[in-house]
Amino acid sequence: MDFENKTILNNKNITLLQVKNLKVYFYLEEGILKAVDDVSFDIGRKKVLGIVGESGCGKSVTAQSILRIVPHPGRTVEGEILLHQNGNLVDLARLNPSGREIRAIRGKEIAMIFQEPMTSLSPIHTIGNQIMEAVLLHRDISQSEARELTLEMLYKVGISNPHQRIDEYSYQLSGGLRQRAMIAMALSCNPSLLIADEPTTALDVTVQAQILELMKELQREFGMSIIYITHNLGVIAEISDEVLVMYLGKAIEHANIDEIFHNPLHPYTIGLLKSIPKVGKKARTRLEAIKGIVPPPLDLPRGCRFYQRCREAKEGICNVDNPSLIEVTKGHRVSCFLYK
Repeated sequence: MDFENKTILNNKNITLLQVKNLKVYFYLEEGILKAVDDVSFDIGRKKVLGIVGESGCGKSVTAQSILRIVPHPGRTVEGEILLHQNGNLVDLARLNPSGREIRAIRGKEIAMIFQEPMTSLSPIHTIGNQIMEAVLLHRDISQSEARELTLEMLYKVGISNPHQRIDEYSYQLSGGLRQRAMIAMALSCNPSLLIADEPTTALDVTVQAQILELMKELQREFGMSIIYITHNLGVIAEISDEVLVMYLGKAIEHANIDEIFHNPLHPYTIGLLKSIPKVGKKARTRLEAIKGIVPPPLDLPRGCRFYQRCREAKEGICNVDNPSLIEVTKGHRVSCFLYK
């Protein structure tokens, strides 16, 4: 076996999902909204990739594109989403969003926890029925076995008295319990990849910490990979192995967790880190903030997309061309003319 073939086989063993040059556009009356524009990343087996950025940066659309659930009028116009499955490569981007192949992958190989469980769970079906539906869809077991498995999952995610909760409705549960029920549903078929789209945003701080600890425990137990989407770098530090920073549909920095926190390179990443409250700061000290807001990705001007908000911007360079994502040090890539 030659070296190139060995490399491919080894890569299959350690890589679960590869996203290459992904572009997802929304075709609106106002113009083409480039929600995700040429984004690439890999996620290894049993690893956690954190995707971070402000609202409107394309994080959730990236996750939706993996499961082929981008809402109309959005469309994946370019790129590959390669899932390493049983020794084969499946390009999810080429699958029919309503086809049998992707429906067999959703929930079984790749599961997702949505940001707001109250809008994701049915109010007219019990929690148990909704979890059992997912189990029966992907596993060849009986109704009674599915119920036992559901009870076991509710217990594993820390829901007290699961024999009672299994027959309750989503509106009878607190926010924390609803989120735990969503996690139980997502993990009921033992997926290889779990996508968590800001699963703790609507929860208070103590419940948020419990959910994060629960996800770490379950990841160790089930051996799954996780894509964790958030705008909170504190959460990223708690759970991730690698971090992908997105801005206005672009991947602008990608590195392991230590590099991002101890050696951030992109001015946007540096600004996000400076805006985190720190223990020991003097009272009434203002947090540093990134000026302006994320503009809508419609009819974008030439140049770097962070140009209008960047303190390091250089006129005649940053507003003329868009920087490529380059590797500055091993495993640390950044899209900025400061490092060209």
